[in-house]
Amino acid sequence: MSMPTDHPLPPYQLAAGKLRKQIQEGKLKPGDRLPSSRELRAELGIANATVHSALRVLRDEGLVYSVPNRGTYVSAPSSTDVTGEFKIDFTTPAWYSAAKEETASANKAAPSSVTQVLAQTLEQLREMAAEITALKQHVETLEGKVHQLEQKDAR
Repeated sequence: MSMPTDHPLPPYQLAAGKLRKQIQEGKLKPGDRLPSSRELRAELGIANATVHSALRVLRDEGLVYSVPNRGTYVSAPSSTDVTGEFKIDFTTPAWYSAAKEETASANKAAPSSVTQVLAQTLEQLREMAAEITALKQHVETLEGKVHQLEQKDAR
């Protein structure tokens, strides 16, 4: 199966999409080893650099991880879903709640500086998640415009 040459997305994104789909459909499960770069090159009909770019995309999304001299494996579910959408679990961790209650009951005073720092950090994470989502949308828009310009230049 080779990659289409007339598709608006670059080949590495198409290859990442095919692998992502196999993960979504459960054909590749957490802990499964992906085919080698050589096997992916042959199967998808793409260059070695394209395979590495596709795997980098999946690593960046948290879907796979690489072990030097061993291969690339499907990650356990994490804070990035299989669509590539960045997600953060904002549920307050049990250790944080316990520490907050312990501190409050111990001195009945204003929250400790550690609690304040944790609260500020959580708020910063929320803001960064929103910024990342907005930036991803902006990049997709720009990629679409670049593709349109490339098609106009090709004519």
